[in-house]
Amino acid sequence: MSLRGLINVRIILSVVFILLIGSVSAVWQARQSVEKEVKSSINLALQMIEFGFAQMPVAHRQGSGWLSQISALQQVRHLQISIAHEGDQAITFTTQQTLDESESLPPSWFVAAVMANYLTERYDIEMADGSHKSILITANPMDEISEAWGESKAFFWSIVAMLWIIFLAVNLVFHSMLRAVKSILAGLHLVESGKYDITLPHFKISEFDAIASEINKMSLALKIAQENNQALARHTMHIQESERRTMSRELHDEMGQSLTAIKAMAVTTKQANVEVPPIADSIIEICNHLAKVVRSMMRTLHPLSLSELGLNATLTDLINEWRRRSPTLSILFHYDEHLDSLDNEVSIHVYRVVQECLTNVVRHSQASEVSVSLDFISNQQLTDRVELNINDNGIGGEVNSQGFGILAMRERVENLGGQFSFKSTKDTGVQVHAWMPFVGKKEHD
Repeated sequence: MSLRGLINVRIILSVVFILLIGSVSAVWQARQSVEKEVKSSINLALQMIEFGFAQMPVAHRQGSGWLSQISALQQVRHLQISIAHEGDQAITFTTQQTLDESESLPPSWFVAAVMANYLTERYDIEMADGSHKSILITANPMDEISEAWGESKAFFWSIVAMLWIIFLAVNLVFHSMLRAVKSILAGLHLVESGKYDITLPHFKISEFDAIASEINKMSLALKIAQENNQALARHTMHIQESERRTMSRELHDEMGQSLTAIKAMAVTTKQANVEVPPIADSIIEICNHLAKVVRSMMRTLHPLSLSELGLNATLTDLINEWRRRSPTLSILFHYDEHLDSLDNEVSIHVYRVVQECLTNVVRHSQASEVSVSLDFISNQQLTDRVELNINDNGIGGEVNSQGFGILAMRERVENLGGQFSFKSTKDTGVQVHAWMPFVGKKEHD
């Protein structure tokens, strides 16, 4: 069920409940009012009769003159007065007031719910001749019930009108809210489809406006991430093409020329009167040179020692190579032996991050010292992790945190489910901190 339908159903159920409670309350109030009014009228009639006959001596109670004492009772509402003579059939003296023709009779269910038992009071009087007569006062509150019915109808329809106004007001409010929800859902659908340049408008409702603001921030962050990924992908393809050109050039310049020279020397050895040992020495020297070239190319493509000797030996070899290239740079290296069981997939990413950081230090930092620390962190509440800290004492300062090298390192770490932070402070150096989940080697590895 939609939100609008759910709200309307609950409002309707609430209205029905309120109307039921209001109807029961109105009927109960009407019943109490009718009963109170009837009792009041009967008591008033009794008081008037008692007062009138108390002022009249018994000797004067003869003929029809005494009837004037009760003539005023004809104006009393809700009553029917009859006179009976010593057990004879009662004779009605007053006439019951009838409803106006313009007024409709209340429905029978309302009369049955409101009508109390007929109340009859008897008042005996002694006549001048010693006989007794009885005045019967009987309640007949139809006009009061009619008034109560009119008041109840007015009360009922006023409740209906009030609830209808509340229903419209609530629906207008929810209509505005649902329009905001639809707009937000449409924006999320566009974000889901990859359109990150959408901007949701401001809403009058503060909660929806806060949601829209967060969605706009999310869209902007996704757009920046998409642009960075696209730029990183282009840069990666550029690096791939550059490496391929470099390999092609090295294969042509080194491998091609060396193989051509070896072939030429081999052909020369077949000629007569040729000294073979010098030619053999030259071939051996060329082969040694080709072995160095091949090892360099293999190290560039993938360090074979990583799978054969482990992460510690591979990083040590990398750091020793940089020490050889940059004698003025002091490289401190700390390695936790618990990482010897680290999975090769994680190890290659750790190696590449360290390789990129050391390359940046040598090229840009002008540092005299750099520390590389690799630790195994065990935590019972969290998963075990690999922590990498690389700090140098270089010039630091403003560094483009969206550079391709930093983006590539961040991408490697976050793709493994870790976190990467890069901080550069002027005249203090650069601090790189990263952690990745620890994944142990599998048995087949």
